[in-house]
Amino acid sequence: MADFAPTLIFVPGIRPKPPAEQQQAQLRRCLQSAAAKSGASEELAVSMADNFQLVGWSHQFYGEHAEISPDVPGIERLLAGQDSRQEDRKQAASLESHFTALFYDIGDRFPLLTRMFATRRMETRVAEIHSYFADQAGRATEARLMVAEALQSAWDRGSPVILVGHSFGSVIAWDTLWELSRLEGNPGNVDLFLTMGSPLTMQYIRGQLKGARQSRAERYPENISRWINVAAVGEVTALGRKMSNLFGDMVTLGLTESISDNLETVNQFHGPFGLNPHKCYGYMASQEVAQILLAEFSRGAST
Repeated sequence: MADFAPTLIFVPGIRPKPPAEQQQAQLRRCLQSAAAKSGASEELAVSMADNFQLVGWSHQFYGEHAEISPDVPGIERLLAGQDSRQEDRKQAASLESHFTALFYDIGDRFPLLTRMFATRRMETRVAEIHSYFADQAGRATEARLMVAEALQSAWDRGSPVILVGHSFGSVIAWDTLWELSRLEGNPGNVDLFLTMGSPLTMQYIRGQLKGARQSRAERYPENISRWINVAAVGEVTALGRKMSNLFGDMVTLGLTESISDNLETVNQFHGPFGLNPHKCYGYMASQEVAQILLAEFSRGAST
């Protein structure tokens, strides 16, 4: 018998992550809390959390785990609702954040300036991105294989699929979907592709994606029913750009039903260095993401 509760497959972003079971447990807590606060019944909130599955690709890519302990106080603060949504939104939209976003936007358009003025942190990120696109030691291929295996397992069960890509995880998810549909002819379909804080908006990233050098339709996966993109206020990775503008050809060509954007999400995660509008825990605990996922689980229940 088919399991009509969607499988929620989460692909985390770049950098070493905590052990997958630890990060998954914390993200499940964030999701369950957000669902409950958004009006879901306890049964539905628990079901959503239980059907959440993290693809822990980072360990095989980096060969190490990060400690989760620095994030735990911020997660507890987030779940306790200690901070004002209005104040966090105001801080995220500060003049400083606008200047940072402008720097990233200029760097994306004029890469030479990035190389000239990049901080050590930015240089590290660029090196990691290059490592992925160069598929050094086959680690990028292995990361995509892990995502593909999670997708196939859900499809084999007859489960609807919500594929969530946070940050660079959205790039890995995209490349996996392109390979499955365009190279392998896999008939599996993603009911909802949800991107959060995604660098797919970046010109450089789009130029390196699987399919980027193909003809018009072949550039895109053909296994995404709907795509919703979420970017938090103050989020610099996504550059404030809309996927519906950048990937609108997919709708025109009939490759997906719709692409929509929410650029007003409030990410309330406070880490060791203050408010962090990019953190995955804050996205998963946000009202906006919870409402998107609740709608999708309700759709699955009525199928």
